[in-house]
Amino acid sequence: MPLGSDIVENQPIRILQKATSNLVLIKLKDGKEYRGRLKEIDMYMNLVLEGAEELENGNPTAKFGEVLIRGNNILYIKPDLTQIIWEGKR
Repeated sequence: MPLGSDIVENQPIRILQKATSNLVLIKLKDGKEYRGRLKEIDMYMNLVLEGAEELENGNPTAKFGEVLIRGNNILYIKPDLTQIIWEGKR
């Protein structure tokens, strides 16, 4: 498979790095969900959310300033792709 710019966009960590400062939804392995602005992410997918809310059935149940979520507890991360600006694409 050729290495090119299309492959870079398929790497999850690159997509998440581009999602910094945008709204994301995080679902943990224990079933809890959090929504907030992605402040930081590292190569282990540990992340910091700003203005985080804990959700139950899609409804906010608690609000937090900042939350640190350890990457190995994450089931999935859903960035708001409508807010991400792709380099060289519109």
